[in-house]
Amino acid sequence: MINGQASEASVVSSIYRSGQTYDHLWAIDPDYLAYWSTLAERYGDPILEIMCGTGAIAIPLAQQGHELTGVDVAAPMLAEAQRKSAAAGVSIEWVASDVRDFALGRHFRLIYLPGNSICHLLTRADLEGCLRSVMRHLHPEGRFAVSLFVPSLSLLLKTSAEEEEFATYTDPNTHAQVTITNRSWYDAATQIRHNTLYKRVDNGPVEADGELTMRMYFPQELDALFWYNGFAIEHKYGGHDFSPFSAESAMQFYVLKRRNP
Repeated sequence: MINGQASEASVVSSIYRSGQTYDHLWAIDPDYLAYWSTLAERYGDPILEIMCGTGAIAIPLAQQGHELTGVDVAAPMLAEAQRKSAAAGVSIEWVASDVRDFALGRHFRLIYLPGNSICHLLTRADLEGCLRSVMRHLHPEGRFAVSLFVPSLSLLLKTSAEEEEFATYTDPNTHAQVTITNRSWYDAATQIRHNTLYKRVDNGPVEADGELTMRMYFPQELDALFWYNGFAIEHKYGGHDFSPFSAESAMQFYVLKRRNP
C-alpha cells in the first residue's frame, strides 16, 4: 500500500487522483490490519497515522474504540477518508499537512507509518524532517511503528525497456476495466526507483498515466538512520505475523522508542 505523499510528484498517476480508485487497488489484508490492531491495543491511545491515505487502517481502529488522528498531504485521499469515517459513524481528526513538518500540539502513545509510505520520503532531509516531527509528537513512553518492503535485486535490475502489469481494477464510476502497466529504472546514486505508469481503459489506447518515484531503504541503512535521529529499535519483525527479521524477510516492520542519550 502507497499513500498520499506521492501526490507531491510533478506528474501524479491516476491511482492518487481518486480515493475511491485507490481503495479499489489496495484492499487491506485482514491479517495486516490485525497487526496494527495488536499494536494499538499494546501501546494505547491516542494514536497518530502518518500518510493515512483513505483511512483504511485508521477507520477500523477507530471502530474498535481507539482515538485516531490521521495526517496526509493528498486532498483526494483525505476527502475519501472523511466520507468513509462519517459513513462508519466514527470520529477521526483528519489533518492536511506535509508529513515532513507538521504540528498538532499534542503527544501520541502510538505513531505509525504503514504500507511502504516511507519510500515517498525521497531524500535524507525528507526523512529526517518527518522523524523530527514524529519525535515532537511522541509521548515519552510512546512507540513509533513503520513498515516497508526490503528492496530486492530483481526489482532494482529492471530496466525501462521492460513493461509489467502494475494493477487492474474496475472504475467505480464507469465500470470500465482499467489496466495500469509500469516501466521502471533504478538510480543507484540516489537509491530512487523511477516508475512511469501507463493506463488502458477496456480495449482503448494505452496512454501515459504519470510517474511514481520511491526511495529504496535497505535494512542496515534504515537501522542507522533511525538510531542517529534519536530512535532505538525495540522490535524488528520480518512480517505482520511478528516473525523475527532475517535474511529471508521480504518486509521490515519496526517498533521504535526514544533512544536514551
